[in-house]
Amino acid sequence: MNAILHLASLGALALIPAVACAATTNTKRCVELEVPVPIVATNQIFDQPRVDSTIDAIDWTVWVSTRTTLPARDRVIKDNPIKDIFKINAQLCVPSDKGPKADILQIATPGLGFDKRYFDAEVQPDEYSYVNAALKKGYSILTYDRLGTGKSQKPNAYDVVQIPTEIEILASLTKIARSGKLISSSKVLSSSRTTVSDFEPSKVVQIGYSFGSFLIQNVLARYPELSDGAVLTALYPNTIPFAQMIDVLHYDHEYPKENDPARFSEYGSGYFVLSNKADLQKLFFQKRSLDPALLTYTEKIKQPETLGEYASEGLSSYLVAEDFKGPVQFFIGEFDNFVCRGDCRGIYDPTEANRIFPHSNATYYLQPNTGHAPGLSKNASAGYEVMLGFLDSHNL
Repeated sequence: MNAILHLASLGALALIPAVACAATTNTKRCVELEVPVPIVATNQIFDQPRVDSTIDAIDWTVWVSTRTTLPARDRVIKDNPIKDIFKINAQLCVPSDKGPKADILQIATPGLGFDKRYFDAEVQPDEYSYVNAALKKGYSILTYDRLGTGKSQKPNAYDVVQIPTEIEILASLTKIARSGKLISSSKVLSSSRTTVSDFEPSKVVQIGYSFGSFLIQNVLARYPELSDGAVLTALYPNTIPFAQMIDVLHYDHEYPKENDPARFSEYGSGYFVLSNKADLQKLFFQKRSLDPALLTYTEKIKQPETLGEYASEGLSSYLVAEDFKGPVQFFIGEFDNFVCRGDCRGIYDPTEANRIFPHSNATYYLQPNTGHAPGLSKNASAGYEVMLGFLDSHNL
């Protein structure tokens, strides 16, 4: 849904409480946290219209796609230094039995339009929840709501919720987790009858989806010491020219408070959300692997985006991860309508993949009959086996 993915075309494990997460058939031990995440970043203030209504949201969609609208780099008014501590909602889950992978922590970053529930579906969770799949293989996993989504803080949508801020939030959250102080430095939100203590992971693996995968790529380049490997889903270096990519005009947006006043009451100026299930299907799904219950679920959990995210994409790109040497897998739906104009076969660009990951021997995998949301498709569990098998093959 964003220009960056166009560029992609271009110690002992402590006792964690058993709390109420999504209903599953396997034991799931999770704790919900409010993590104070300190960051320093440099955003920009852009010349751009305001969005204070659905009429504004549609007008912005047309404006940003108009051929005479200046590119983002030419609309920068000034730098906007950010030094703040943001409240980020996160969930840490650990396997019931401590095995050899329990001290490997996966950190999962969702994409635009979603919060952490993308990785932990409540519809047939034993089939569709990536959190459940990782736990069954013995991993610990941390999911979180990106800034401006879910239960995380919702600051200024124009000047604060931008890519540089979100990159630094992921890096800072990873540092906190690696330090072994994630729980002790956070506010525990879930009720608990047992002792909650920290654990220090031996390794950290980044799991990304779409926009979240792009954020991870930048973190791996800027902070290579923080991670040991990555699986980047819905991201795929390929040979389609930028000018041929699908743009935002293909999808209708609404002002969140008008789209769903009860659900989106906290969202103010500069936020917008995909309008309805038809737009969600166009962007995220492929009919051959579409479960209608998951389309309904996607509508239920959809999240707003910000003008700041879209504008900052114009100043963002892949960075060369020169000092990152961990394994990387690009995982893409075979018929991703957004990244590949509906067909990802035969267009993988190994030259670009090796340019941005020169020491990772990056590989790719096409998930059959799947669109832009592989984690919400009928064959999600088969895809998870591929992802987790890739990590296991690299001793992660």
